[in-house]
Amino acid sequence: MSFFAIQVMTTKEDAFKDAISQKWPDIQFFNIKKQMRVRRRGKVSTQTSCLFPGYLFVSYEEDELPPSFIRDLRRTTGFVRVLPSTDNISPLNDRDAALIARLLSFGKEIGPSLVTFTPDKKIKVVKGALEGLEGMIVSVNRRKRRVRIKTQLSDAPFVFDLSIDILEVVEEPNR
Repeated sequence: MSFFAIQVMTTKEDAFKDAISQKWPDIQFFNIKKQMRVRRRGKVSTQTSCLFPGYLFVSYEEDELPPSFIRDLRRTTGFVRVLPSTDNISPLNDRDAALIARLLSFGKEIGPSLVTFTPDKKIKVVKGALEGLEGMIVSVNRRKRRVRIKTQLSDAPFVFDLSIDILEVVEEPNR
């Protein structure tokens, strides 16, 4: 099973996915979304947005996409390119494919991860999509309850934010 990344017009991911899925119902398309806590005018709400804006992922059993599929992609409104380039299409490398498969294992929407902080101020993920990705965390905003992740996707740096829930560890006093 190989993963391919398709770049489409930003905010048109779902429309593109619906249009191409009608022509190719046997090929799976993924638009990974995240749930983020947003505060506006003092009110906190949950907002869903794309984790990789402008990108869809395709799961295919072979290492090459059929030429007729590529032709239909190009003809679909909103198409930009297939990574790394439409003339030289190749599946995502093993590291990128493993990251995408891991994120997809949490469902269509990635919710907040449960984290705690060690006494020396290091983050430890207890549960959620960030588990095992601590080394990719570049910043933590405790007030907004977000972490910034830096990774590579098709050899280009990619930065995105994910929501966290902070588990406060209360230490018992010594008796």
